[in-house]
Amino acid sequence: MQKEITIKEFVSELVRRIDSDKGIDCCREEIKRLAELAGRKCPDEKILVTWKD
Repeated sequence: MQKEITIKEFVSELVRRIDSDKGIDCCREEIKRLAELAGRKCPDEKILVTWKD
């Protein structure tokens, strides 16, 4: 089932899943969409990352 939700709702659910050690593989496509949207809408914003090779 697909349904349209706000970015705020998606991010809240994603953070909740991460904080409760639930898997996020179920959201793989949605995370890609969010990344693409962020890349288009706020490409010059900064984010702190821990880079791993």
